[in-house]
Amino acid sequence: MATVKGVNRTILDAKTVDHTLEAGLAEGSVKVMVDTYEASALAQASIIEMGGELPIGAKVIMVMLIHDAIGGSVTLDVGDLEDVDRYLDGVDVSGAGSTVSNLADGVEYKIDMTTAATPDNQVVLTIGGSGTATGTIKLVVYYVNE
Repeated sequence: MATVKGVNRTILDAKTVDHTLEAGLAEGSVKVMVDTYEASALAQASIIEMGGELPIGAKVIMVMLIHDAIGGSVTLDVGDLEDVDRYLDGVDVSGAGSTVSNLADGVEYKIDMTTAATPDNQVVLTIGGSGTATGTIKLVVYYVNE
């Protein structure tokens, strides 16, 4: 049996100028953005903008999607206009439920706004599948911005 350390634990143990954590990755103040949308026969490829724009430099820690039974052949992606499924990809919403961030690249993603035409600071839901979406959709985004 072995004892190993995560990347941030290793940096914390090093305690040198070259080994410091980015703000918010240890003892950061978590902020939250919450929004709700009531879908009514929303077609495939429709985009729902959720909440306000996240601040540049913010790191997304976790995204939680809570939903009614939205439609038998409907899926939801959660991301932004740069990457529509950055946080959640193809969530089956045929039954009521909840899903937490399922993509490693979305956890600790840093908002950078490198391309104004496709902003990464506006969280969006994209309707997928082949049906129409009807029902309540709630989104909770936890992030740090130190």
